[in-house]
Amino acid sequence: MSTPLAPQDNQHTGQRAGRPQFDRPQFDQHRDHYTGPQPLYAPQTQMQSRTNEDPGKVLGIISLVATLSTFLGFNFLGPAVGIVTGYMARRASKEGGFGDNEMGKWGFILGIVFIGIAVVGAILGISISAIAAMMGYF
Repeated sequence: MSTPLAPQDNQHTGQRAGRPQFDRPQFDQHRDHYTGPQPLYAPQTQMQSRTNEDPGKVLGIISLVATLSTFLGFNFLGPAVGIVTGYMARRASKEGGFGDNEMGKWGFILGIVFIGIAVVGAILGISISAIAAMMGYF
């Protein structure tokens, strides 16, 4: 003769209700075969894997490309955009816990150099034309 189970017991497994069964294998209820371990966490998505990426990476690329657009004829606008975005890229990388953003650093430095060269060239051009005008060549 069998003894009846207590009301708080689970009648199918003989264990108390409310206690999770972590050590017992998971069986399919319809076929009674092992279905494998069940994951305890959600699979990693694309957004979760991008969190390890440098937050200033894209701004660093934009900075370097904008600065190098000097060679395409954007003598003042390109380097100015490169300086601003380079500064933003370096700041975002440091705040994100990454090291210094190399592309942002080079975009910032080259932007300053190219604007300096453009300013010196403009001053030389104005002064040479002023001297030529005073000497009567124009």
